[in-house]
Amino acid sequence: MQNLYPLFGQNRILKKELLWSLRDCSFAQLQLRYQDYGQGFLQGCTVQVCGEELTVGPGMIKQGSFIFLLTEEERIPYGPKGEVQYLRLRIQEDRSSQDYVAYRAGASLETGGADEGAAFELCRFFLRDGARLRDRYTSFADMGTAYDTVDLTHAAWGGPGGRSVAPAVTRYLAELILESDDSQPEDCAFAYLCLSCPGAVPVAALQAYIRRRGGGRTVAAAGEQGERDPAYYQALRAIAERFSYNGRGSSGEKREKRRIIID
Repeated sequence: MQNLYPLFGQNRILKKELLWSLRDCSFAQLQLRYQDYGQGFLQGCTVQVCGEELTVGPGMIKQGSFIFLLTEEERIPYGPKGEVQYLRLRIQEDRSSQDYVAYRAGASLETGGADEGAAFELCRFFLRDGARLRDRYTSFADMGTAYDTVDLTHAAWGGPGGRSVAPAVTRYLAELILESDDSQPEDCAFAYLCLSCPGAVPVAALQAYIRRRGGGRTVAAAGEQGERDPAYYQALRAIAERFSYNGRGSSGEKREKRRIIID
C-alpha cells in the first residue's frame, strides 16, 4: 500500500493516478474520522432566530457512510401555523450521471412525521399567533418548553457510538454545572467533556453519567415505551434539578437557603 502526494510546480502535469490520490485523501479522511459516529449532525449546523427567518449555519452531517458538508448559511422563513413545526434537513442522492454521484441537501419547515431515514431534525417549535419565537433560554428546563421556543432536545445528532444529544444542550448544562456549588467531581468531569467536544458527547459517556447520577430510570422507561430517541434530555433535566446556581434552581426560581437556629 502506498500514498501518493503530488508535487505542485511549474511544468508539472497532474497524472490520473495523482488525481485519484487527491480524491481518495479528501473523502477517506472524513470517513475514517467519523466512521464510529452515528448518523446525524456532526458539527456546526447552529439554529438561530433572525427576525422572521431561521438560519442554519455551516456544518457537517452524516448519512450512511457519506459525510455531507454544509458550506453556506441557509435561511428559512417561518410563521405561526397552530401546530408543531419541524425544521428538517433532507439529503437526496442523484446517480443519474455516469461521471459522479450528486448529494443535495436542503432545510425546510414541515409538519407531521418524517420518513424513516429520509430527514434529520434540527429543531421543532409550536409558535402561537401573536407570539415571538425565541432561541434564548432562562434555564435548562426551559430548553424543552413546548410553545414559542426553539426546541433542540430532539435534534438528530450523531456522536461516537450512536445517537447523542445536541451540543447546545450539553454545553448549556455544563456551564450550569460549573457555576453550581453543589457539583461533585464527576459532574465537573462531565462538564469539561461537554465543553471540549467539537460535536456531540460520546454515547457511552452520556449513558454512564446518567446512570451514575441516578437518571437511568428515565432513559430505561423511554426505551420500554418504544421511543426512537432515548429520553437523554429528560434524564439530564432530572439531574440538573438537584443543583443550585447562585441561589437559583434549574427552574430559575429563587431558592431559600436552609438555616438551623440554635437558641
